[in-house]
Amino acid sequence: MYYAPGFLQWLLFDLTSICAGIWTNMIAFICGFGLVNLFAGKMKLFPATARILEFIGKVPYFHDLMWKRRSQIKFTLIITLILSVSMYLSRDWIVVKHKTIKIKNFTADGNRLKLAVISDLHAGASVYSEQIHHVVEKVLENPVDAILIVGDMVDAPVEEIAERVTPILQLPVHAPTYFVTGNHEYYYGDVHEWLRFYEHGHITVLENESAMVKGICLAGVNDISSPKSGILNHDMDLPKATQRCPKNTSQILMAHNPASIKEFLVDHPQELSKVDLILSGHTHAGQFYVVLPVVWFSLPYLWGLYEIPFGGQLMVTAGSLYQGPPMKMVGFSEVWILDLVGA
Repeated sequence: MYYAPGFLQWLLFDLTSICAGIWTNMIAFICGFGLVNLFAGKMKLFPATARILEFIGKVPYFHDLMWKRRSQIKFTLIITLILSVSMYLSRDWIVVKHKTIKIKNFTADGNRLKLAVISDLHAGASVYSEQIHHVVEKVLENPVDAILIVGDMVDAPVEEIAERVTPILQLPVHAPTYFVTGNHEYYYGDVHEWLRFYEHGHITVLENESAMVKGICLAGVNDISSPKSGILNHDMDLPKATQRCPKNTSQILMAHNPASIKEFLVDHPQELSKVDLILSGHTHAGQFYVVLPVVWFSLPYLWGLYEIPFGGQLMVTAGSLYQGPPMKMVGFSEVWILDLVGA
């Protein structure tokens, strides 16, 4: 396959990615029924748990799912088909979501700031220029003061997929556009090649830096994984990112991984206490229904708006597209339009 034409390599990648998505949905139910088969028989040995099984078994189909392998197999195949098809069809259905966030002592001009927030586009892999263009179109439909891209833009080197990412360069024409790195920026080639690509396209890259936007200080940090990139003096540095923010000015921070907050809380509590709102992505809200319970249990922040220590807030987006398998939970390929106002 090394010598195969590029289109054939990408076609096979897409097919294997779809198969991986189908397998992800299927394996969850295979494991689930495996646990049912393992424990149901043992539960019959004890009166209390036997009564529970008897109660559940009064529902005919539940009885079959517990005790009949044929019913388990049929259910697994049907639900896998439904989930896989619905998630495949909805993967490019970009939903524009609006939310008003109140901020105390807000210093924005006119006491209001409107932001478009996108993240986790993952161009490359199974995301092509058509999908990127669709996200861009949704953003362009909304008048905003600034556009924020919160990491994980790409899944391949510049020389392979620059054309796929080109639609994103329409955004700075619409409104000032800012970018911070995510973990995937460090997986393919030299991250600085992508950063130069964005900067040449008039996208401002915030590498532990800040910029003033309509009376508020917008800061951005490199991804929490950046110290592992092997790049000298390239890490996540909150004090450096916010040091130029004027005193008594509202601060908004772009940090790809919401788990960064734990590190800020331990290493830089003073700087964190001055941040009014953190914008993150990374989690994809699980991306798969069957993965959602696992990530909900294991991650401190999954999706939506949270209160964080010192009175600040955290907004976690599920991302605008998807990673790996071209599937995503219905309605979770999202563009957020955030209306920030004074409390």
